[in-house]
Amino acid sequence: MRVGLDAHTLRQMNLDLLGLLDQTVAHGLEGVHFSASALLAQSEAERRQFLEKAHSHQLYLELVGAGVNPGRSGKSVAEIVAEWQPLFPLAAEVGSPILNTCFGLLKERTFTSPTLAEQLELTAKVLRELGKMAADYGVIVTMELHVDLTSRELARLIETVDSPHVGVNLDTANALGLLEDPIEAARNLLPYVHTTHFKDTCIYLTAEGYNWLGGAPLGRGLVDLPTIVEMLYTANPKINLNIEDSGGFIPIPLYDEAFLQSFDDLTPQRMARLIHHLWQGEQQLRSGLHPRPEESKLVNWAEVIPARLQYNADYARRLRDEVVARHK
Repeated sequence: MRVGLDAHTLRQMNLDLLGLLDQTVAHGLEGVHFSASALLAQSEAERRQFLEKAHSHQLYLELVGAGVNPGRSGKSVAEIVAEWQPLFPLAAEVGSPILNTCFGLLKERTFTSPTLAEQLELTAKVLRELGKMAADYGVIVTMELHVDLTSRELARLIETVDSPHVGVNLDTANALGLLEDPIEAARNLLPYVHTTHFKDTCIYLTAEGYNWLGGAPLGRGLVDLPTIVEMLYTANPKINLNIEDSGGFIPIPLYDEAFLQSFDDLTPQRMARLIHHLWQGEQQLRSGLHPRPEESKLVNWAEVIPARLQYNADYARRLRDEVVARHK
């Protein structure tokens, strides 16, 4: 289990790929999870220079691919599959075992045309085709838990596609954006996980529903990261922890009828766990651990997020090392 960086964390620094490697190395991280399109945009000489530098520091590389939901993009299944064709040889070239993607965001849940069920059916068709291409290159397409589908919905999608080359990227914090407990979500997806976005977060009630923070210092939010890392390591010690952090928040329309009706698996037990997390989040907010919405707008996140990356890196490595030591 290695600890790396999700490039989304430093997006506001506008780094080129070599600068991204510099930041990865400077913080003692072991790899980077980043956009394939950025690599495709480089010349052959620039790509060679990037790979030589990454290999010289023995960094692992994980690539982010294109979209997969025709209902979100308005593109046909064939058009989306065509966009993916150059990504597989690129992943093989750089040694990336995965190409990451996601279904969308929470707004897709309430589309009336195409409906959520129709979007899932179209996405499954795309993933079946991508699974065939991924097999030819020894790559796995990972669907991220992305505040779009619940863990059960994502698990059903993976099972429907039924390919060893289509799996899951477990974002450790995103379940809280869709009324789910992170531990329960991890348990539901564990058999399919091949990589992670290693993230913490906080949620708290608002007049419209609740807010979900885009990130929090690791170990200071609501996610039980030690338990999740233990679960991941036990399932597959080779899963990487890619640190993701971000400022701001996403409003979750908890009281919206169309949003609630998009779920077919809400139980009293699940809602009770959500209420408990919301109560805990309010306590964290009152203690000053996280900014309220009016305060968040005043924070210079472009400075805050990079500044706390070293803390996050130290936390993730220490937690990883503790888990590994227990299994020796």
